[in-house]
Amino acid sequence: MGDRLVCVGSYTEDSGGSGPGLTVLREDAGGTLSTVAELGVSGCSWLAWHPRLPVGYAVNELDLGGVTAFALDADGTPRVLGTLDSGGSAPCQLTVTPDGRHALVAHYGSGSVAVLALDERGVPTRRADLAELEGSGPDPDRQEAPHAHMVTLDAAGTLATVVDLGTDTLWSYRLTPEGRLVDRVASRLPAGCGPRQLVRAGGQQAYVVTELTSELIPLRESAPGVFEPGEGVPASGWPERNHCAQLALTADGRFGFVSNRGPDTVTAFALAGDAAPRVVAEHPLGAAWPRHFSLDGRRMYAAGQTGDVVVGLELDPATGALTERVRHPVASPAFVAAVPER
Repeated sequence: MGDRLVCVGSYTEDSGGSGPGLTVLREDAGGTLSTVAELGVSGCSWLAWHPRLPVGYAVNELDLGGVTAFALDADGTPRVLGTLDSGGSAPCQLTVTPDGRHALVAHYGSGSVAVLALDERGVPTRRADLAELEGSGPDPDRQEAPHAHMVTLDAAGTLATVVDLGTDTLWSYRLTPEGRLVDRVASRLPAGCGPRQLVRAGGQQAYVVTELTSELIPLRESAPGVFEPGEGVPASGWPERNHCAQLALTADGRFGFVSNRGPDTVTAFALAGDAAPRVVAEHPLGAAWPRHFSLDGRRMYAAGQTGDVVVGLELDPATGALTERVRHPVASPAFVAAVPER
């Protein structure tokens, strides 16, 4: 396997961290990671890529949130293409529509989701819509108001589902060609669970990971955007409070992985249709507070936020087992993923 570029987003001083913002790493054929370049991008806690253009997007997780579009030069050096106010506070996640016309942004702080229009270069130019959520949950510290933690799209890119940690709700909207969010439907999850991330697994099967009860909950999407929860499975054997963060599935859907902040592990689940998820193994990362990880074929990259390290692991596709390959220092990493090949 030849060289590849890996992008790391980190919390900066103005967002409670000590990182540079955007760091570009190169992984050579032997698996060694080295730093190519850094770019100052405030509150760079989540990254996404345009489906066709060589353009990336970073949230600016600040009180006055924004989205920064960037490109990588031939040698991997990043440069800013443009930044746009996202219309809310503490944007923590974003996704781009399959047609490349819009980016959708989840605001944890203000409990809203924005739709940003992208021009022919992939640069955000204006806010097409802003959907504000309402309600609360039983946890007075974390659920005093809505907290949108993720917005995900169906395969067609016309159905947007917002994961609201603050109200234990999945809010689904139809996304119009003009970028408007309409026809809202609410799917309620168990009270106090604090949903964080949602992944569709094909057909009617989906999964949600919860932060407050630290579970992987299977879901049935009985109609587009309508979710019925099954029985949750604990994400860790840790005896103290766990704070689940990231959820990802292998391409074949056989395994799901959840990162656990506190025990600082990644748990592998065997997945089989309607059957309850089954824990296969819980892998210690040796990297404190693993906020995000990504899967890239047989490789996993994990960001240890308070451990100031990025860890690369090898995934056994037959068993779901993980083996560490490499680690590389990056201050306050919040997101890490390989750059898509174009």
